[in-house]
Amino acid sequence: MNKIEVPQEENSTLNGQKKVMYVSSEGGAFQRVNYASSIEEFATKTAVEEFETLAKESLENIKKGTASPIEYFMYKNRMDLPTLSSVVGMFSFRVKRHLKMKNFTKLNRKLLEKYAVAFGITYEELKDFEI
Repeated sequence: MNKIEVPQEENSTLNGQKKVMYVSSEGGAFQRVNYASSIEEFATKTAVEEFETLAKESLENIKKGTASPIEYFMYKNRMDLPTLSSVVGMFSFRVKRHLKMKNFTKLNRKLLEKYAVAFGITYEELKDFEI
């Protein structure tokens, strides 16, 4: 990509900062060029809105007794199932079970503490979560 082709648009999600892209100069050497893209801004905002929507839906499911607080905090921290599974070091199918309230109530303290650390909250905030 030539230096001329690098987007130089505003991106409010970066708080005035720019990313770095490596481009080749006319002589073929690589050089760093700062850039920002409104397309990335749109994608970031869309993803954040989606996680906020999922968190709200999760709160409704917690009220119904079908979802666990783990599901809410997963979305609140902008994680998906594979990301959370990786952070807590468990298989996805196991974490998926913990997203249901009937399985959440059976979890021991050690597992809940693992989730609490992943979410940056205390064990008590997770165990005694109330809407």
